[in-house]
Amino acid sequence: MAKSKRMTATVKMTFTEDTDLIAWWNSIPRGSRNAVMKDLMREYIERHRGGFRPVLPRNSPQPFDPGRFAQVCDDAAWIRSAMGDLPRYMEQVIQHVAALGVIQTTAGGAVSIREPTKVVDEVEANKREEKVRKAKW
Repeated sequence: MAKSKRMTATVKMTFTEDTDLIAWWNSIPRGSRNAVMKDLMREYIERHRGGFRPVLPRNSPQPFDPGRFAQVCDDAAWIRSAMGDLPRYMEQVIQHVAALGVIQTTAGGAVSIREPTKVVDEVEANKREEKVRKAKW
């Protein structure tokens, strides 16, 4: 009886990066490994509809993605803008709380409302805002 033609596939694994795969492979009993590998490849083919999805190694640099880079730039611009607005927003919150008065609770659970202190006027608020803008963080 003539032997049918065969093809051999080799997989290279390293003990530093592929420890989990090596342990899993060694847990498969000898004699079953060939069938398991064929099942894995058939499942991959079925999932990707017969096509090949290139997989880049983890240790190689990823290709430049202009869309992702643009998103990172937009996000950075938004964060910069939000950080610039933060002092003004905090000043408004503080003025609002100061205008309402401070609510304090005592150990016994009694509530007392303290009269509001002097509210910062518009000129003073603008001076503080300008000072914060000029600050080097």
